[in-house]
Amino acid sequence: MVGFAILMIICAGARCAMAGDKIDVPKVITKFDAEKILGVPVKDAKGRNQNGKGGYYDSEWSYHAIEGDKWLMFDVLYAGQEAPPHLTQTMFSVLPADNSTSTPINGLGDKAIFCPNETGMAMLHVLKSDVLITIGIHGLPANAVLDSEKSMATKILANL
Repeated sequence: MVGFAILMIICAGARCAMAGDKIDVPKVITKFDAEKILGVPVKDAKGRNQNGKGGYYDSEWSYHAIEGDKWLMFDVLYAGQEAPPHLTQTMFSVLPADNSTSTPINGLGDKAIFCPNETGMAMLHVLKSDVLITIGIHGLPANAVLDSEKSMATKILANL
């Protein structure tokens, strides 16, 4: 019985440690935060946290304005041990996916780039070890969103 109890404690501790390694974006960037950034009321976050069959974990969420065409999106992808080697690094190397202009951003993660495009979406991609963070803001001028995206990335990085 004592051995079983010790095993349960070890398993619970390992599970807590593993859960702590995975982010739930809406708990880090709240609806209140999204409303402050977009400057309008937003709907509740829509998205998912998912363990993928390819050895990854993905927290993909968005906040949309109640009225109008403003929205905020997040994708935090963890490459697990079963994932192909260097998955997130390879994904980062082909960004931006639409071949738009990108600007390197210093001081965030291992590498970061800012990618505004003609569709009204400005995206920040941050690579930190085996985690790829993508934050996008739609409906605001690109020159007005970079500081907000950097702030949110910093908050997410602090919770990894």
